[in-house]
Amino acid sequence: MIKTITALMVLTLIATVSTHNAYAIEGDGTSHVEVDEYPFNITVEEGGSMTLHNNGENTISFVSYGWFGTYTIPMSSTVTLEFPVVNCGTTCFTEGMYYISDLNGGQQSTIEIVKPYVAPPEPVYVAPVEPTPEINFGATSSETIGTFETISNYTFAEPIIVEPSSSTWVGTSTGIQNVSTYEGEVDLITMQTKLAEVTLKFNESITKLAEQKIAIENHSGIVQSLNTQIGSLNATSTEVSTLEQTILSLQLEKDELNAQITTLGNTTSSQLAEITALQGDTTLDVKIAELESQIVTLTNANVTATSTIAELNAKVVSASDTSVLDSKIADLESQVVTITNDRDQWKQLANNWYAVAMDQLRVMVDVLGL
Repeated sequence: MIKTITALMVLTLIATVSTHNAYAIEGDGTSHVEVDEYPFNITVEEGGSMTLHNNGENTISFVSYGWFGTYTIPMSSTVTLEFPVVNCGTTCFTEGMYYISDLNGGQQSTIEIVKPYVAPPEPVYVAPVEPTPEINFGATSSETIGTFETISNYTFAEPIIVEPSSSTWVGTSTGIQNVSTYEGEVDLITMQTKLAEVTLKFNESITKLAEQKIAIENHSGIVQSLNTQIGSLNATSTEVSTLEQTILSLQLEKDELNAQITTLGNTTSSQLAEITALQGDTTLDVKIAELESQIVTLTNANVTATSTIAELNAKVVSASDTSVLDSKIADLESQVVTITNDRDQWKQLANNWYAVAMDQLRVMVDVLGL
């Protein structure tokens, strides 16, 4: 889960452009950056923005899937992008590196978002304590409390030792006087050195506290961003489930199409077998030859009939009994009509089979490529 969320924090911003402009970048590393070149590599503070200028000769288009939609920048135009970290819903641009990929030319740019700089607090200076000329520790013994020696290279007033009274301290002092008796030497240089060390550590502690405060604020922002991204992941999980259902449906359709393709392949094989059988069938050629022979016979018979009619007509002219001749002529004419009809039918049948044969030849040449 941590790796997934970390990966989501560096989702890419994808941009498209088809030209390269070489100009300048102003305000790099601040809360607002002006960009006059492409591709680019810039740094922007959290909650900041950038303005991209299209000074090239083609339109710039870019998109960031999961972050913002498609933007189109015509020539001599600009677009400004915001990178919010608060009140940003499910799209918060927290600290990290964002990659921009050109969809047309394949170029790549980067936007690094960093935390705003916060100066540490000024260190607290504690002045060294000047030595006190008179020291009274409220001793309870009859002896002198400690010894004081003059330290070379350091000039101060010789302390005055106040002899304590011979009475015994019974520990009834309160407040600052309620302290155990110290029996030993007092070195002011060592005491001031220790005080300086304590002051330095105190300043370092204040600095660390400020850094911890900044770190806590940063972590709060990261937690908010992670919560936002978790919500986005939950939405993405729903989309993934929908996509899985869609993929399953498409797989079923694919299986059905494969079955149909197999059936069509079997049908095609059967049709190819039939075509091959037709190509090897010589029955049509035999029938065509027979019909052509019959046509020739009928034509010859027609010629003969016509010649006979002419002869009969000549006989009719010369004969005196026209009624008998007329009857014979009518009979012969009827035969001629019958023979002509038979000839025409056989001729039409031959033409029909000829058309069928030519169509088969066209299929073999144009469709089968034989």
